[in-house]
Amino acid sequence: MWMHAGDVKKLLVSVTGLTPKEQRLLFKGIEKEDSEALHMAGVKDKAKLILMEDPAARERKVQEQYKQEQISRSYQIVTSIQAEVDKLAEQV
Repeated sequence: MWMHAGDVKKLLVSVTGLTPKEQRLLFKGIEKEDSEALHMAGVKDKAKLILMEDPAARERKVQEQYKQEQISRSYQIVTSIQAEVDKLAEQV
């Protein structure tokens, strides 16, 4: 059965936790496109492939995590201010 680089990436999603778009598959130091048939690139049984996380995908994850942390902090601040306002409203 002939496999494409994209097929290998799909198989590795459950192992790596990375989507195929977040993965880079290399053979002999050259990145393989998802549609590229691996046998045509010279990949044979027991050949070594290198799977790397795409640096741009990693950066997007870091930025998204930062954004979510900022939202969470803002929510906590608003909640504490709302609690203070509620306390003051009871006194009025």
